[in-house]
Amino acid sequence: MESTVIMLSKLIPLGYLSAIIFVISGILYFFASNWSGFERLEKVGLAIGMMILFYGASFLSGKILSNREALPKWLLVGGAISFGAAAALIGQIYNSHADSYLLYFIWMLPSIALAVITRYQPFAILSYGLLLLSYWFYMFPASVTINRSDFEEWLIYFGMVILNAIVLGLAYFLKLKPLQYAAFTVIHLFLIIMSFYEVFKPYSSWMNIVYLFVIILSYFLFMKKDSHHTLTIIAFVMLGVFALSKYAELSIRLADKIGPYSFYLFSILGTLLFLGGGIYFAVRVTRKAPDDSLMYKVFKNILIVIITFTSSLLLSFSLGGLLFLIFQSEYSLAVFSLLFIGTAVFWKKLYTAARYTLFITGILIALGVLFMLNAGTAILFIAVGFVMILIEREKFLQFLAYSFMLASFISLFSVHLQWMENFRLVLALLSIAQFLLMMVPIKRVRQLSSFCLFYGFLLLYPAAFWGTDWQETLVYQILYFGLSAAMLAFYHKRDGLVKRNITWVFFILFFIGLYYDFAWKLLHKSLTFLLLGLLIFAAVRYFDKEKPAGVNVFTNRTWALIAAVFTLQLAFTGSQSFLNEKALDEGKVVVLELEPLDPRSMLQGDYVQLRYEAGR
Repeated sequence: MESTVIMLSKLIPLGYLSAIIFVISGILYFFASNWSGFERLEKVGLAIGMMILFYGASFLSGKILSNREALPKWLLVGGAISFGAAAALIGQIYNSHADSYLLYFIWMLPSIALAVITRYQPFAILSYGLLLLSYWFYMFPASVTINRSDFEEWLIYFGMVILNAIVLGLAYFLKLKPLQYAAFTVIHLFLIIMSFYEVFKPYSSWMNIVYLFVIILSYFLFMKKDSHHTLTIIAFVMLGVFALSKYAELSIRLADKIGPYSFYLFSILGTLLFLGGGIYFAVRVTRKAPDDSLMYKVFKNILIVIITFTSSLLLSFSLGGLLFLIFQSEYSLAVFSLLFIGTAVFWKKLYTAARYTLFITGILIALGVLFMLNAGTAILFIAVGFVMILIEREKFLQFLAYSFMLASFISLFSVHLQWMENFRLVLALLSIAQFLLMMVPIKRVRQLSSFCLFYGFLLLYPAAFWGTDWQETLVYQILYFGLSAAMLAFYHKRDGLVKRNITWVFFILFFIGLYYDFAWKLLHKSLTFLLLGLLIFAAVRYFDKEKPAGVNVFTNRTWALIAAVFTLQLAFTGSQSFLNEKALDEGKVVVLELEPLDPRSMLQGDYVQLRYEAGR
């Protein structure tokens, strides 16, 4: 009982945040759908009213709900976001906005002020995002095309790296961990982009050395320290992205120069080196871990997953390409995939990351050729998946084997037996088979019941909503609802938390699907989100039994400073509206010569862009 109360207490702040998000979504959808029906001043009033709503709600909740200090702070963040939305809307109303960087820069200033006043991290994160957008759109304005040299482009990207390095240092000094993670990630991403072949030649090649230096520096600064697990994980993820990008780059650069055989051999060697180096780093950064430390175990498993996933992708592509070039047959790939899977299943003393890599690589290669071969091969893969499930004891590998077996079944029925016209029925039958497996009174099969439940609902979900025959759809939906209700009733008082949670997730997804199918066109989006947000807020408020602590969220001085920032925001939006209205009333009409240009955009289609002679 006590654990349930603690869990609810932790979920209550999340509930308040969800309610705020839905209310904001409802307001934005209301603006979007009714925008053309408002006059200019009405639009301005609505934009400013949205700011007043959030700041006022933050103040009132801070005085009334002092036991939940997160709620008024989140509402205050909503007010800061609404200021940016109001500034953007006013710019759109009067078509007076300049380059986008001005909007983000003006939006950033009060966010920084609120971050300093309240010491609340979300304001720092919002300010950081606006800083990046301001820099980016200042260097690459949306309304003007600037021709720059490769060196100038490289300097802009390098400036983004330096800017984030400064933010990383400040965040480290101020102990703002989310900013540390964001800045550290952006540094890696931009360095990887700068290292792409011929993007900023001749500087791109040198950026590979710079990036490897940053990885080594990250190892000594963060990865060797026990207190920087998240930064270590980010570094491993980015190193995996770097390895994948180099693989794609080398496939272009080396295939024509050294021949496809040499390229694939080089790729396999590089993958093995990455796998070995990743295992070495994973062991080094966790070698001081206590044997009973759950945190270190989770951390080490995350590293193993990152290393395994990256190595498996690289190895499956390179090895699969090499084998196909040598044997010119998909069957050779199938044979080698079985060798990889068999090695991983029976060689249990192999290091975990290497064993997982062999297992996943074998499955990926098999899935790559599964739909190209005949029905006999699909049946063989089904049998292999079944044997893997029986032999393997690790849950993760069991899940992969079970998924592989189901994919082989789907391939057999849909492609090799050509039942695509009855694909909906195939999914439904496979789904029902999962639920029937859960009833088999064999211990080994019962251990797979979570997999059966998950795939039972997952396969039945598209069958319940895909199709044009409404009578057939209704049958599948009744079946889905009945199975969901039965599973919820069966696991209501049993020790099956995982199964109960799986059922609840798919039960909620079912009603979301029904809403999109039937109610989405009848009930307006804005009203839907608004009502949902208010219902969530009412429900969370009902369960929020904690008594007020009797302490205000902010001091009176802090509220006064927040009010000063809000007043400046109101003054800015009001003055923008006033000056634009005055210009419309008192301004003179100027006739300019136009030069129409009819470009074609891949995303926007055909459109007209007008060039003003006076603008030159």
